[in-house]
Amino acid sequence: MMVAATALVAALAGLVSAPDPTIYQPRDTAQSWSCQPRKTCGKIGSCEEAEYYLYNCSWGGKLDGDGDGAPCETLCGSNN
Repeated sequence: MMVAATALVAALAGLVSAPDPTIYQPRDTAQSWSCQPRKTCGKIGSCEEAEYYLYNCSWGGKLDGDGDGAPCETLCGSNN
């Protein structure tokens, strides 16, 4: 009985995986965002969208002009 329970727990653990922390996808709207074409803060509609670009696009760091970790300060505020 113990072997069967252990096998069941192992099988269930394989079905549940932790989210990948290297990929930031807030809400369901992230599916509509793309790294192409590049965008500027003036063309971005929300803080969540700006954060998606910051964490997922090779050019996203340009959205954090002062290097405080918050993209597009007019949308997201500042971490300072």
